[in-house]
Amino acid sequence: MIIISKPKLEEKDDKVILSVDFEIEGGKKKLWYSFSSNYKEYLVVEQVDAFVVGLLFLGLKTGHDLKLEGPISARLFYSLNHYLIDAFCLVNPNYKRIKVIPSSLSTSDFNVANTAGTGLSCGIDSFATYFDHNDEVSPYLIEYFTFFNVGSHGDKGGDKARKIFSERFINVSQFAEKVNREVITVDSNLSEILQMKFQETYNLRTISCALLLQKLFKNYYYSSGTRFDHFAFNNKEIADLDMLIIPNLSTESTTFFVSALKYSRIDRTKLISEFTQTYEHLDVCTHPYIEGRDEINCSECYKCQRTMLTLEILGKLECYAKVFDLDKFRKNKKEYIGWLLSKKKKLTLDRELIRVIKEMKQIDSEIYFYMIKNMLYRQKLKLKKIFN
Repeated sequence: MIIISKPKLEEKDDKVILSVDFEIEGGKKKLWYSFSSNYKEYLVVEQVDAFVVGLLFLGLKTGHDLKLEGPISARLFYSLNHYLIDAFCLVNPNYKRIKVIPSSLSTSDFNVANTAGTGLSCGIDSFATYFDHNDEVSPYLIEYFTFFNVGSHGDKGGDKARKIFSERFINVSQFAEKVNREVITVDSNLSEILQMKFQETYNLRTISCALLLQKLFKNYYYSSGTRFDHFAFNNKEIADLDMLIIPNLSTESTTFFVSALKYSRIDRTKLISEFTQTYEHLDVCTHPYIEGRDEINCSECYKCQRTMLTLEILGKLECYAKVFDLDKFRKNKKEYIGWLLSKKKKLTLDRELIRVIKEMKQIDSEIYFYMIKNMLYRQKLKLKKIFN
């Protein structure tokens, strides 16, 4: 059993730290989240909602029920026990069906600011979320950005992840300043505690941070990479489940939405490319920024190449010359398309891009050469594995 204590708040210099102690397998640990003291008044110390969501994957992985010594949102408790735990177990057969055992349920609405927020990575999805809400009014207009260190900068946390978090924040803060929005940063040791792959756990990690700010956010938009018709129980792409998971993490105080669901990735890229503010700040790279590199993006990883190819198809690639190395892209373009075609397990976004490339009749003999080369290389690795 995992026993979660009531939250504690402490101030240190210009930071405020919200934490819980929890017991697991006879040992005691602490889960903490750190904010700027500017947001102290908006932090929920009355309930354990955020900590339950943050530690849920630990319970699912170890098979330990979560016993709570503080109140939990009645709405969240209902969703966890009736929907989400079962959904996660259906997706991942390694998870154990556990229970959340509350000390008391709360129906209190803590929200006082009546605002909306969303996470900002400066990627395609987060930009699409922001610009898709430009014409909204309060409490649906996005007034705050968030930037969390709970795994996207390194699966298992640590000093290296914090360094990347700090470096990426420079770009995020510069964009936020251009559009006159505040950025709320959150650091945490959640990654160090979970010791799990971020790609399989990122939705709950992200929402755990937002749940600490229920007094601020009446509405919070989660930027998923999916579209309505992508919904599926798929343990390889947990994003395909976002439409089920995210809304069911709502409480009496804060409603969570999965944003931009009507757009495909190509449509989202087209949307954001209409806004000049993105031209110097688009960051899609899987490789952290390296000192001495002129551009934010490496222009070689699969995300960079996928985005550059999409922008080229849309006639917008030149607009992003300050964040991508266009010469590098043009040199590697056909090899990338060949690799994309050769992939045995194609992601939804891969299939979408391949369809457009075929419609535009962009596949020539050189691309087929790279496709066959990649397929043969994979077969070689497979045979090597068998005979070794």
